[in-house]
Formats: sequence, structure tokens, C-alpha cells
Amino acid sequence: MITQNLETTPTPELNKALYATQQALIQPTKNKEAHYGKYADLSAIDAAIRKAIKESDSGISFSQGVVDDSNANGKVSHKIYTVIRHSSGEEKILYGDSFPDDPNMQKQGANETYAKRTSLCLAFGIVADDDDDGQGASLLDAYKDKQDEIRTKTNNWLTAELAQMDKKNVDQLRLVLKSKDKKVSNLTYMESLTLAGAVRYFKMQNGQID
Repeated sequence: MITQNLETTPTPELNKALYATQQALIQPTKNKEAHYGKYADLSAIDAAIRKAIKESDSGISFSQGVVDDSNANGKVSHKIYTVIRHSSGEEKILYGDSFPDDPNMQKQGANETYAKRTSLCLAFGIVADDDDDGQGASLLDAYKDKQDEIRTKTNNWLTAELAQMDKKNVDQLRLVLKSKDKKVSNLTYMESLTLAGAVRYFKMQNGQID
């Protein structure tokens, strides 16, 4: 079974680019309708993200792929992954939704499209549905919970690290944020990752970590 580990490789440039992209991102128009209400299809979500990347000139690109997965009983399924790359060479790989193997190719295609759609929403923080049958919502809730967990751990690490640094260096590092005087405990998920990337890069440059 495929699991996603928390990445620890510093990606300060990609973090800043993602923050800029999300600042420019306008939620896509809900251009389709299902039994649970209106929703944005994959093409609308893709277009909204690419528009935000262009307007923010963030230098990122993304692509999606499918890998085979299986449970403990050996039943085959498929999992979507999203690769987000930055022009600096930094990248993140995010595993998203899974869908079952189905001999009906039409149904298989529909399941893959749905999984790509929800996975892309999770990767870029998009809410594409008025409501749904619970599957997308539960995935989004789980993703938000994971983000909160990572944000809390990162902010605790930042608090300890910044307390040991000179105020001049801290002020310079905080320039990667729009709100440079914001308390660490109040940083958003993306702000937290952005500042953490800057701190790690600073420590690497000064030979404090490998």
C-alpha cells in the first residue's frame, strides 16, 4: 500500500511560489451539476490553477500520474499523484485519491477523472463542490487535519529555532512573508512552510545542518 511520508527536504523557492499562486488563485466556476449540487469539473480546476500561476508569475508547473496500488489482501487499485515543480528545480510529490480497478473502461475513466479532480483540489487548496456524497468532503477534511498537524509541528520547530537566532537574522528571514511581524503561532500552513524553508536554507548556508 502506498503511503505518503512527510517531506523534510527544504523547498524554500517552491514554498514561496505556492504561496504566491494561492494568493492569486480564484476558486473555479462551478460549471457542472450533479445530484448533490453544482461542482467545478477537472478542466475548470486545471484552468483556474494555470491562470493563478500565470498571473502570479510563480514559476511553477504541475502534472498528474497514476500508479498501481493494492491493499493487504492484494486487491488492485490505482492512486493519483500530483507533481508540483518550480523553475529552481525544487519539487513536491503529493499522493491523492485512489480509485478501484474496473474492467469497464468507461467507468474506469470516470473514476480516474474524479480522482484526479479531487487530488488536484487537495494539492492547491480548491473547494470545487457545493456539497458531495461524502467522499470528497472526507478527503478534504482529512487533508485539512493533516495540514493543521504539520502546521503545528512546524510552528513549534520555528519558535524554538528563531529563539536561538539574532533578531537581525530573524527579521531578514521573515521578509519571505507578507506579514513579517505576524506571530509564529498564527502563521498559516503555507506561511509556516515558507518560513521553515527559509530558516533551513539559512542554516545550511551557515553550515549548521547538512
